[in-house]
Parts: sequence; C-alpha cells; structure tokens
Amino acid sequence: MIRIVIAVIGVLALGGVGVFVSLGVFPPALVQHDVHKDIPMALAAAPPPPASPLGVPAALPVAPLAPAR
Repeated sequence: MIRIVIAVIGVLALGGVGVFVSLGVFPPALVQHDVHKDIPMALAAAPPPPASPLGVPAALPVAPLAPAR
C-alpha cells in the first residue's frame, strides 16, 4: 500500500515539474541562442521504381500446410 502511495506522489511530482517546464516558469537560459537561421534542406529522395508493372501480380510466398515428417 505504501509503495502505491509513493508511486502516486512521484508521478504527481514529475507531472508538476513537467508543467513548470512546459509553461516556462523557470528562468530562460543564460546564453541566448539564435533560433532563426537559414538551414539548407536536403533534397527529397526519389521514390523507388515499382516492383512489377501494372497488371502483373507479384509472386506470393508459399508455406506448407503441414509440417514435414
């Protein structure tokens, strides 16, 4: 029973710290960093070619119905 109470108090404490951090209650960092920078974006990768032409079904894997004896 006491373990459950300790666990609940711990979860509530971590949740409280998370609320303070998410709301920005703590002071800002001592060193301000530039946020807006021009970052070169990588080109999007080309999509892979289709595995088979349209209209031709792909081969399906075949599994035995019963184990070999």
